[in-house]
Amino acid sequence: MLEYIFGCVLEISMAAGVFVLFWLYAFRKRMPRYSPRCRTILWMMVALRLLIPIQPDFRLTLLRLTAPYHLRGQMPAQPQSMSLMQMLAVIWVIGAILFLAAHLTAYKLFEHRMKQGQSTSSLSQEEYMEVRNLFYEVKYSLGIYDPIELWVSSEASGPMLLGFFRSKVVVPDLAMEREAMAMIFRHELLHHRRKDSWYRLLILAALSMHWFNPVIYLMARRSTEDLESACDRSVIRGKGSDFVEAYAQSLLQTARCLLQRKNVRQTVLVSYFSSSAKRLKKRLVDLFAPIPKKGLKLLVGAAAMVLFGSGMVFVQVNDQNLEWAENLRAGDISSVSFSSGAAQEQVDLSAQTKDNVVGWFSQISFKPALYQNKNRVEEERFKITKTDGSQKTVSLFSDGSVRVDGKDYRAYWGLIG
Repeated sequence: MLEYIFGCVLEISMAAGVFVLFWLYAFRKRMPRYSPRCRTILWMMVALRLLIPIQPDFRLTLLRLTAPYHLRGQMPAQPQSMSLMQMLAVIWVIGAILFLAAHLTAYKLFEHRMKQGQSTSSLSQEEYMEVRNLFYEVKYSLGIYDPIELWVSSEASGPMLLGFFRSKVVVPDLAMEREAMAMIFRHELLHHRRKDSWYRLLILAALSMHWFNPVIYLMARRSTEDLESACDRSVIRGKGSDFVEAYAQSLLQTARCLLQRKNVRQTVLVSYFSSSAKRLKKRLVDLFAPIPKKGLKLLVGAAAMVLFGSGMVFVQVNDQNLEWAENLRAGDISSVSFSSGAAQEQVDLSAQTKDNVVGWFSQISFKPALYQNKNRVEEERFKITKTDGSQKTVSLFSDGSVRVDGKDYRAYWGLIG
Protein backbone atom coordinates (compact mmCIF):
# COMPACT_ATOMS: atom_id res chain seq x y z
CA MET A 1 0.00 0.00 0.00
CA LEU A 2 2.72 2.49 1.01
CA GLU A 3 4.79 1.56 -2.04
CA TYR A 4 1.81 2.19 -4.31
CA ILE A 5 1.13 5.60 -2.77
CA PHE A 6 4.80 6.59 -2.96
CA GLY A 7 4.97 5.45 -6.60
CA CYS A 8 1.93 7.61 -7.42
CA VAL A 9 3.48 10.55 -5.54
CA LEU A 10 6.64 10.23 -7.65
CA GLU A 11 4.62 10.12 -10.87
CA ILE A 12 2.48 13.13 -9.98
CA SER A 13 5.45 15.09 -8.65
CA MET A 14 7.52 14.60 -11.82
CA ALA A 15 4.61 15.41 -14.13
CA ALA A 16 3.60 18.48 -12.08
CA GLY A 17 7.22 19.61 -12.05
CA VAL A 18 7.25 19.65 -15.85
CA PHE A 19 4.03 21.70 -15.94
CA VAL A 20 5.28 24.18 -13.33
CA LEU A 21 8.55 24.73 -15.20
CA PHE A 22 6.57 25.26 -18.40
CA TRP A 23 4.32 27.88 -16.81
CA LEU A 24 7.18 29.62 -14.99
CA TYR A 25 9.69 29.76 -17.82
CA ALA A 26 8.41 28.75 -21.26
CA PHE A 27 5.13 30.58 -20.60
CA ARG A 28 6.55 33.39 -18.45
CA LYS A 29 5.98 36.21 -20.96
CA ARG A 30 2.30 35.34 -21.23
CA MET A 31 1.61 34.67 -17.55
CA PRO A 32 1.60 38.38 -16.52
CA ARG A 33 -1.23 38.94 -19.00
CA TYR A 34 -3.53 36.97 -16.73
CA SER A 35 -4.96 38.29 -13.48
CA PRO A 36 -3.22 37.38 -10.20
CA ARG A 37 -6.47 35.72 -9.10
CA CYS A 38 -6.31 33.48 -12.17
CA ARG A 39 -2.72 32.56 -11.37
CA THR A 40 -3.53 31.74 -7.74
CA ILE A 41 -6.32 29.42 -8.91
CA LEU A 42 -3.83 27.78 -11.28
CA TRP A 43 -1.38 27.07 -8.44
CA MET A 44 -4.23 25.90 -6.23
CA MET A 45 -5.25 23.30 -8.84
CA VAL A 46 -1.68 22.04 -9.01
CA ALA A 47 -1.44 21.88 -5.21
CA LEU A 48 -4.69 19.93 -4.95
CA ARG A 49 -3.49 17.43 -7.55
CA LEU A 50 -0.21 17.05 -5.68
CA LEU A 51 -2.17 16.10 -2.56
CA ILE A 52 -4.16 13.29 -4.22
CA PRO A 53 -1.81 10.30 -4.70
CA ILE A 54 -4.19 8.35 -6.91
CA GLN A 55 -3.71 7.74 -10.62
CA PRO A 56 -6.44 6.83 -13.14
CA ASP A 57 -6.47 3.35 -14.64
CA PHE A 58 -6.41 4.83 -18.16
CA ARG A 59 -2.86 6.01 -18.88
CA LEU A 60 -1.22 7.79 -21.83
CA THR A 61 2.31 7.40 -20.55
CA LEU A 62 5.33 8.95 -22.24
CA LEU A 63 7.97 8.05 -19.66
CA ARG A 64 8.29 4.72 -17.86
CA LEU A 65 10.67 4.28 -14.95
CA THR A 66 11.34 1.01 -13.15
CA ALA A 67 12.36 0.98 -9.51
CA PRO A 68 14.40 -2.17 -8.82
CA TYR A 69 13.43 -4.50 -6.03
CA HIS A 70 16.97 -4.32 -4.66
CA LEU A 71 20.04 -2.40 -5.77
CA ARG A 72 22.36 -4.33 -8.03
CA GLY A 73 25.32 -5.77 -6.21
CA GLN A 74 23.37 -5.95 -2.96
CA MET A 75 23.58 -9.22 -1.05
CA PRO A 76 20.62 -11.56 -1.60
CA ALA A 77 17.78 -10.35 0.57
CA GLN A 78 16.12 -12.34 3.29
CA PRO A 79 12.41 -13.08 2.73
CA GLN A 80 11.32 -10.43 5.26
CA SER A 81 13.80 -7.71 4.26
CA MET A 82 12.60 -4.35 2.94
CA SER A 83 12.81 -3.61 -0.75
CA LEU A 84 14.50 -0.47 -2.06
CA MET A 85 11.15 1.18 -2.75
CA GLN A 86 9.85 0.34 0.71
CA MET A 87 12.89 2.01 2.27
CA LEU A 88 12.46 5.10 0.09
CA ALA A 89 8.75 5.20 0.93
CA VAL A 90 9.50 5.15 4.66
CA ILE A 91 12.08 7.94 4.23
CA TRP A 92 9.51 9.94 2.27
CA VAL A 93 6.85 9.59 4.99
CA ILE A 94 9.28 10.52 7.77
CA GLY A 95 10.53 13.51 5.75
CA ALA A 96 6.98 14.73 5.05
CA ILE A 97 5.98 14.48 8.72
CA LEU A 98 9.13 16.26 9.91
CA PHE A 99 8.81 18.96 7.24
CA LEU A 100 5.19 19.73 8.14
CA ALA A 101 5.81 19.51 11.88
CA ALA A 102 8.80 21.87 11.63
CA HIS A 103 6.80 24.52 9.77
CA LEU A 104 3.77 24.27 12.06
CA THR A 105 6.03 24.49 15.12
CA ALA A 106 7.85 27.49 13.66
CA TYR A 107 4.50 29.14 12.95
CA LYS A 108 3.23 28.60 16.52
CA LEU A 109 6.48 29.94 17.97
CA PHE A 110 6.29 32.93 15.64
CA GLU A 111 2.69 33.60 16.68
CA HIS A 112 3.63 33.37 20.35
CA ARG A 113 6.50 35.78 19.78
CA MET A 114 4.17 38.31 18.13
CA LYS A 115 1.72 37.98 21.03
CA GLN A 116 4.44 38.53 23.61
CA GLY A 117 5.52 41.65 21.74
CA GLN A 118 2.26 43.37 22.70
CA SER A 119 3.49 43.80 26.25
CA THR A 120 6.61 45.66 25.10
CA SER A 121 4.91 47.93 22.55
CA SER A 122 6.32 51.47 22.48
CA LEU A 123 2.94 53.06 21.65
CA SER A 124 1.19 55.00 24.34
CA GLN A 125 -2.34 54.07 25.41
CA GLU A 126 -3.71 57.02 23.48
CA GLU A 127 -1.83 56.05 20.30
CA TYR A 128 -2.95 52.44 20.67
CA MET A 129 -6.61 53.46 21.03
CA GLU A 130 -6.32 55.62 17.92
CA VAL A 131 -4.93 52.66 15.93
CA ARG A 132 -7.58 50.34 17.39
CA ASN A 133 -10.45 52.69 16.51
CA LEU A 134 -9.14 53.02 12.95
CA PHE A 135 -8.92 49.23 12.67
CA TYR A 136 -12.57 48.73 13.59
CA GLU A 137 -13.61 51.61 11.38
CA VAL A 138 -12.00 49.97 8.33
CA LYS A 139 -13.24 46.51 9.40
CA TYR A 140 -16.89 47.54 9.57
CA SER A 141 -16.65 49.64 6.41
CA LEU A 142 -15.71 46.42 4.56
CA GLY A 143 -18.71 44.63 6.03
CA ILE A 144 -16.52 42.24 8.04
CA TYR A 145 -18.05 41.33 11.41
CA ASP A 146 -16.01 38.23 12.22
CA PRO A 147 -14.10 38.33 15.53
CA ILE A 148 -10.62 39.50 14.51
CA GLU A 149 -8.01 40.58 17.03
CA LEU A 150 -5.60 43.50 16.61
CA TRP A 151 -2.07 43.04 17.93
CA VAL A 152 0.37 45.95 18.08
CA SER A 153 3.67 44.16 18.64
CA SER A 154 7.22 45.32 19.10
CA GLU A 155 8.35 42.03 17.54
CA ALA A 156 6.55 42.61 14.24
CA SER A 157 8.78 43.57 11.32
CA GLY A 158 5.74 44.67 9.28
CA PRO A 159 1.96 44.26 9.02
CA MET A 160 0.70 40.68 8.71
CA LEU A 161 -2.27 38.38 9.18
CA LEU A 162 -2.08 35.39 11.52
CA GLY A 163 -4.48 32.59 12.37
CA PHE A 164 -6.95 30.28 10.68
CA PHE A 165 -10.09 29.92 12.78
CA ARG A 166 -9.54 33.18 14.68
CA SER A 167 -7.54 35.71 12.69
CA LYS A 168 -5.18 38.30 14.12
CA VAL A 169 -3.99 41.43 12.33
CA VAL A 170 -0.51 42.27 13.57
CA VAL A 171 1.17 45.66 13.04
CA PRO A 172 4.51 46.98 14.32
CA ASP A 173 4.58 49.56 17.10
CA LEU A 174 5.72 52.32 14.77
CA ALA A 175 4.06 55.66 14.11
CA MET A 176 2.51 55.72 10.64
CA GLU A 177 0.22 58.11 8.81
CA ARG A 178 -3.48 57.46 9.31
CA GLU A 179 -4.13 56.96 5.58
CA ALA A 180 -1.28 54.44 5.25
CA MET A 181 -2.49 52.55 8.32
CA ALA A 182 -6.02 52.41 6.88
CA MET A 183 -4.62 50.90 3.67
CA ILE A 184 -2.72 48.30 5.69
CA PHE A 185 -5.84 47.28 7.59
CA ARG A 186 -7.83 47.10 4.37
CA HIS A 187 -5.23 44.78 2.83
CA GLU A 188 -4.96 42.44 5.81
CA LEU A 189 -8.72 42.29 6.36
CA LEU A 190 -9.24 41.36 2.71
CA HIS A 191 -6.74 38.55 3.22
CA HIS A 192 -9.09 37.34 5.96
CA ARG A 193 -12.17 37.65 3.76
CA ARG A 194 -10.45 35.78 0.92
CA LYS A 195 -9.40 32.93 3.28
CA ASP A 196 -5.81 33.31 2.12
CA SER A 197 -4.41 31.69 5.26
CA TRP A 198 -6.06 28.41 4.22
CA TYR A 199 -4.60 28.83 0.73
CA ARG A 200 -1.15 29.08 2.29
CA LEU A 201 -1.83 25.98 4.38
CA LEU A 202 -2.79 24.10 1.19
CA ILE A 203 0.49 25.11 -0.45
CA LEU A 204 2.41 24.04 2.66
CA ALA A 205 0.68 20.65 2.64
CA ALA A 206 1.63 20.10 -1.02
CA LEU A 207 5.19 21.20 -0.27
CA SER A 208 5.36 18.80 2.67
CA MET A 209 4.20 15.84 0.58
CA HIS A 210 6.69 16.69 -2.19
CA TRP A 211 9.55 17.98 -0.06
CA PHE A 212 12.05 16.13 -2.26
CA ASN A 213 11.10 18.06 -5.45
CA PRO A 214 12.86 21.45 -5.81
CA VAL A 215 10.42 22.57 -8.52
CA ILE A 216 7.54 22.52 -6.01
CA TYR A 217 9.48 25.03 -3.89
CA LEU A 218 9.54 27.36 -6.92
CA MET A 219 5.80 26.91 -7.29
CA ALA A 220 5.22 27.65 -3.58
CA ARG A 221 7.22 30.87 -3.77
CA ARG A 222 5.47 32.03 -6.93
CA SER A 223 2.04 31.14 -5.58
CA THR A 224 2.52 33.26 -2.44
CA GLU A 225 3.73 36.18 -4.59
CA ASP A 226 0.67 35.92 -6.80
CA LEU A 227 -1.50 35.68 -3.68
CA GLU A 228 -0.24 39.06 -2.48
CA SER A 229 -0.78 40.60 -5.92
CA ALA A 230 -4.32 39.19 -5.99
CA CYS A 231 -5.01 40.79 -2.62
CA ASP A 232 -3.57 44.09 -3.88
CA ARG A 233 -6.02 43.91 -6.78
CA SER A 234 -8.86 43.30 -4.34
CA VAL A 235 -7.89 46.42 -2.38
CA ILE A 236 -7.92 48.74 -5.39
CA ARG A 237 -10.86 47.14 -7.22
CA GLY A 238 -13.35 49.83 -8.22
CA LYS A 239 -11.12 52.67 -6.99
CA GLY A 240 -9.70 55.64 -8.89
CA SER A 241 -6.11 56.52 -9.68
CA ASP A 242 -5.75 58.69 -6.54
CA PHE A 243 -6.61 55.72 -4.35
CA VAL A 244 -4.15 53.50 -6.22
CA GLU A 245 -1.38 56.06 -5.76
CA ALA A 246 -2.16 56.33 -2.05
CA TYR A 247 -2.05 52.56 -1.73
CA ALA A 248 1.32 52.46 -3.51
CA GLN A 249 2.62 55.03 -1.03
CA SER A 250 1.49 52.84 1.87
CA LEU A 251 3.50 49.94 0.38
CA LEU A 252 6.58 52.15 0.29
CA GLN A 253 6.04 53.34 3.84
CA THR A 254 5.83 49.80 5.18
CA ALA A 255 9.04 49.03 3.28
CA ARG A 256 10.72 51.74 5.36
CA CYS A 257 9.46 49.92 8.46
CA LEU A 258 11.33 46.84 7.31
CA LEU A 259 14.54 48.87 7.14
CA GLN A 260 14.04 49.97 10.76
CA ARG A 261 13.51 46.42 11.98
CA LYS A 262 16.53 44.12 11.69
CA ASN A 263 14.77 41.02 13.08
CA VAL A 264 12.86 40.22 9.90
CA ARG A 265 11.65 36.62 10.07
CA GLN A 266 8.90 35.19 7.92
CA THR A 267 7.07 31.88 7.76
CA VAL A 268 5.18 30.32 4.88
CA LEU A 269 1.83 30.41 6.72
CA VAL A 270 1.79 34.18 7.34
CA SER A 271 0.32 36.79 4.96
CA TYR A 272 2.63 39.82 4.89
CA PHE A 273 1.73 43.28 3.69
CA SER A 274 5.39 44.14 3.18
CA SER A 275 7.72 42.51 0.64
CA SER A 276 11.33 42.28 -0.43
CA ALA A 277 12.65 45.09 -2.61
CA LYS A 278 12.44 43.01 -5.81
CA ARG A 279 8.94 41.78 -5.06
CA LEU A 280 7.80 45.25 -3.95
CA LYS A 281 8.88 46.69 -7.29
CA LYS A 282 6.82 44.08 -9.15
CA ARG A 283 3.79 44.72 -6.94
CA LEU A 284 4.00 48.44 -7.68
CA VAL A 285 4.22 47.74 -11.42
CA ASP A 286 1.22 45.41 -11.21
CA LEU A 287 -0.82 48.08 -9.45
CA PHE A 288 -0.57 50.45 -12.40
CA ALA A 289 -0.68 47.79 -15.13
CA PRO A 290 -3.75 47.50 -17.39
CA ILE A 291 -6.49 45.19 -16.19
CA PRO A 292 -5.26 41.68 -17.12
CA LYS A 293 -7.24 38.84 -18.66
CA LYS A 294 -9.44 36.73 -16.42
CA GLY A 295 -7.86 33.61 -17.91
CA LEU A 296 -10.78 31.18 -18.19
CA LYS A 297 -9.19 29.40 -21.17
CA LEU A 298 -5.89 29.14 -19.31
CA LEU A 299 -7.58 27.56 -16.31
CA VAL A 300 -9.52 25.06 -18.42
CA GLY A 301 -6.35 24.03 -20.26
CA ALA A 302 -4.37 23.87 -17.02
CA ALA A 303 -7.07 21.75 -15.37
CA ALA A 304 -6.89 19.25 -18.24
CA MET A 305 -3.10 19.12 -17.98
CA VAL A 306 -3.19 18.64 -14.21
CA LEU A 307 -5.92 15.98 -14.24
CA PHE A 308 -4.77 13.87 -17.18
CA GLY A 309 -1.15 14.90 -17.62
CA SER A 310 -0.10 13.25 -14.37
CA GLY A 311 -0.36 9.92 -16.20
CA MET A 312 2.54 10.92 -18.48
CA VAL A 313 4.98 9.33 -16.03
CA PHE A 314 4.75 5.68 -14.97
CA VAL A 315 6.84 4.40 -12.07
CA GLN A 316 6.83 0.62 -11.81
CA VAL A 317 7.70 -0.50 -8.31
CA ASN A 318 9.20 -3.98 -8.56
CA ASP A 319 8.65 -6.63 -5.91
CA GLN A 320 9.66 -10.29 -5.75
CA ASN A 321 6.97 -11.29 -8.28
CA LEU A 322 7.83 -8.57 -10.78
CA GLU A 323 11.57 -9.05 -10.43
CA TRP A 324 11.06 -12.77 -11.13
CA ALA A 325 9.05 -11.90 -14.25
CA GLU A 326 11.48 -9.18 -15.37
CA ASN A 327 14.41 -11.60 -15.26
CA LEU A 328 12.49 -14.37 -17.04
CA ARG A 329 14.18 -15.67 -20.20
CA ALA A 330 12.89 -18.20 -22.72
CA GLY A 331 15.74 -20.61 -21.90
CA ASP A 332 14.80 -20.55 -18.19
CA ILE A 333 11.30 -21.98 -18.74
CA SER A 334 10.92 -25.63 -17.91
CA SER A 335 7.15 -26.04 -18.25
CA VAL A 336 3.94 -24.06 -18.67
CA SER A 337 0.45 -25.24 -17.73
CA PHE A 338 -2.60 -23.35 -18.94
CA SER A 339 -6.21 -23.40 -17.72
CA SER A 340 -9.38 -21.62 -18.83
CA GLY A 341 -12.39 -22.38 -16.68
CA ALA A 342 -12.39 -26.10 -15.82
CA ALA A 343 -10.09 -27.10 -18.70
CA GLN A 344 -6.36 -27.43 -18.10
CA GLU A 345 -3.64 -28.37 -20.51
CA GLN A 346 0.13 -28.55 -20.73
CA VAL A 347 1.42 -26.10 -23.32
CA ASP A 348 3.80 -27.31 -26.01
CA LEU A 349 7.23 -25.97 -25.05
CA SER A 350 8.26 -24.79 -28.50
CA ALA A 351 10.67 -21.89 -28.80
CA GLN A 352 7.81 -19.70 -30.06
CA THR A 353 5.69 -20.55 -26.99
CA LYS A 354 8.50 -19.61 -24.62
CA ASP A 355 9.09 -16.36 -26.51
CA ASN A 356 5.37 -15.55 -26.28
CA VAL A 357 5.37 -16.03 -22.51
CA VAL A 358 8.46 -13.86 -22.06
CA GLY A 359 7.10 -11.27 -24.52
CA TRP A 360 3.82 -11.07 -22.63
CA PHE A 361 5.60 -10.08 -19.42
CA SER A 362 7.88 -7.61 -21.20
CA GLN A 363 4.97 -5.76 -22.86
CA ILE A 364 3.03 -5.17 -19.67
CA SER A 365 3.77 -2.79 -16.81
CA PHE A 366 2.35 -3.59 -13.40
CA LYS A 367 1.22 -1.66 -10.35
CA PRO A 368 -0.08 -3.20 -7.11
CA ALA A 369 -3.88 -2.93 -7.07
CA LEU A 370 -5.42 -0.82 -4.30
CA TYR A 371 -8.60 -2.87 -4.18
CA GLN A 372 -10.23 -5.98 -5.67
CA ASN A 373 -13.30 -5.86 -7.86
CA LYS A 374 -15.72 -8.31 -6.24
CA ASN A 375 -17.55 -8.87 -9.53
CA ARG A 376 -14.50 -9.78 -11.56
CA VAL A 377 -14.21 -13.23 -13.11
CA GLU A 378 -11.04 -15.24 -13.58
CA GLU A 379 -10.72 -15.80 -17.33
CA GLU A 380 -7.36 -17.52 -17.63
CA ARG A 381 -4.67 -18.99 -15.43
CA PHE A 382 -1.23 -20.32 -16.25
CA LYS A 383 1.62 -21.66 -14.16
CA ILE A 384 5.22 -21.13 -15.22
CA THR A 385 7.99 -23.38 -13.88
CA LYS A 386 11.61 -22.40 -14.33
CA THR A 387 14.51 -24.79 -14.67
CA ASP A 388 15.64 -23.89 -11.13
CA GLY A 389 12.30 -25.20 -9.79
CA SER A 390 10.72 -21.81 -8.93
CA GLN A 391 7.10 -21.32 -9.99
CA LYS A 392 4.65 -18.48 -10.53
CA THR A 393 0.90 -18.79 -10.99
CA VAL A 394 -0.61 -15.96 -13.06
CA SER A 395 -4.37 -15.30 -13.22
CA LEU A 396 -6.03 -12.91 -15.70
CA PHE A 397 -9.36 -11.34 -14.68
CA SER A 398 -12.23 -9.78 -16.59
CA ASP A 399 -11.59 -6.27 -15.19
CA GLY A 400 -8.04 -6.21 -16.59
CA SER A 401 -6.34 -6.99 -13.29
CA VAL A 402 -3.67 -9.67 -12.91
CA ARG A 403 -2.86 -11.86 -9.92
CA VAL A 404 0.64 -13.22 -9.51
CA ASP A 405 1.13 -15.70 -6.69
CA GLY A 406 -1.79 -14.29 -4.72
CA LYS A 407 -0.90 -10.58 -5.17
CA ASP A 408 -3.15 -8.40 -7.34
CA TYR A 409 -1.85 -5.88 -9.88
CA ARG A 410 -3.23 -3.46 -12.43
CA ALA A 411 -1.81 -4.17 -15.89
CA TYR A 412 -0.88 -1.39 -18.32
CA TRP A 413 -0.08 -2.19 -21.95
CA GLY A 414 2.22 -0.52 -24.41
CA LEU A 415 3.82 2.15 -22.19
CA ILE A 416 6.64 4.11 -23.77
CA GLY A 417 9.91 4.38 -21.92
